[in-house]
Amino acid sequence: MKLRLLALPLLCFLPFLLTSCETTSSSGYGYYMGELTDDTIVEFFALSDDAAKRQDYEFYKSFFSPNYSSVDRTDYSSTTTYREDYLTMVNEIFESAKSVHLQTMVMDIEYSNYGHNALVKIHEEEKIDQYGQTRHYISLLDVELEIEDGWVFINKTTRTSMQTIEE
Repeated sequence: MKLRLLALPLLCFLPFLLTSCETTSSSGYGYYMGELTDDTIVEFFALSDDAAKRQDYEFYKSFFSPNYSSVDRTDYSSTTTYREDYLTMVNEIFESAKSVHLQTMVMDIEYSNYGHNALVKIHEEEKIDQYGQTRHYISLLDVELEIEDGWVFINKTTRTSMQTIEE
């Protein structure tokens, strides 16, 4: 089932949505959403964006499963980074950056496995002020989400395109 979403109106209601969710499961990863729906997926990405903005590494890392991998297919080849290396890089950015801005817009959702998995196509804007320089990117990504006992987490991201914005 494919659905086009407008993320902006839902983000206006984010404060109300945040009050009903728990943080991480006893396994140390995932965010309790109860079910995998269009609304909870948009909320999930809004929470991830907020954790990046606050540079809250412990909260941010909880969104990624132990088997998480990040694939970059933007330079005529494919590069894979696994969870530990990816989160080490994120932690270094959070510790040294003056500011981090991440804004995710959900573009499309395809459910599979009776609603236990979703392939989410997102448009992501990332702006990082670090070491006196600003890096600003816009990317398109395919994000594989899964839900287990109500806990939602990211299994894999595939960056399909990226554009650098010159400041």
